[in-house]
Amino acid sequence: MLVRIAGCACAAALLLAGSSAARVDQAGVRAKQTVRAIAVLGPRVAGSADELRAGRVVRARFARLGLTPVVQRVPLPRGGFSRNLVFRTGGGGPLRAIVVAHLDGVSAGPAANDNGSGVGALVEVARELGKTPGVLYAALGAEEQVMTGSSLHLGSARLLRSLSRAERRSVRVALSLDMVGWGPELNVRGIEVRGPNRSSRAALAAARSVGVRATYLPDRGLSDHEELTRGGVPAAWIEWRWDPCWHSACDRVDRLDTAKLSAVIRLTVRAVRTATR
Repeated sequence: MLVRIAGCACAAALLLAGSSAARVDQAGVRAKQTVRAIAVLGPRVAGSADELRAGRVVRARFARLGLTPVVQRVPLPRGGFSRNLVFRTGGGGPLRAIVVAHLDGVSAGPAANDNGSGVGALVEVARELGKTPGVLYAALGAEEQVMTGSSLHLGSARLLRSLSRAERRSVRVALSLDMVGWGPELNVRGIEVRGPNRSSRAALAAARSVGVRATYLPDRGLSDHEELTRGGVPAAWIEWRWDPCWHSACDRVDRLDTAKLSAVIRLTVRAVRTATR
């Protein structure tokens, strides 16, 4: 009898594990579908009509999850403005986690990996976490400095200004999902050269706990994690690298790997769940 019960328990555990893995795999598929819906609109240069249309796709995805954005205008140095779409979960408690992905792209092509992939993953992270309180999700505008002509990642700088000092102090993990659908090596990146900050450490621990191999790689501030970190919210950039189609016309949807998207979704969900306990 004990053997039979133990066997049933093991079988049930395997079924649950298989169900969880299947759900995450489907998250990667759905993320790629979101990328396709965004990329088909054309190059999403900050402030352009295509960026605005892509924002409507993101709003619709989050609306299905019961989340409505606060829209933040992001003035551009050459005139006009981009937009941040900021979604926050309820619960009334302190802000514990920030997950961002930039929505804009370069003019060379559809910008599927850079950074439709991050936006697609962002939506699926929000779906997996459901009503977890204390989380801020943001689809950021005006990250691509080569397009804006700014020395800042303007969308994340604008988001940072909207956070009070108390909110900045309360954040336990902040992650930027950028270029997460193609590449041979998964890196957790930060501007700290002497060792990972707390968000990078949280992401690396989350990767280990879900069976994803990731390594720390310092950088000089090449994505939205830079502005957050310098503004008092230590942040990490999650990236599969290196993509030979970066900022090129060949950065197309069909190249993206749903398994790589799923891996990033899985580790991000784990990091946020740990931070919001």
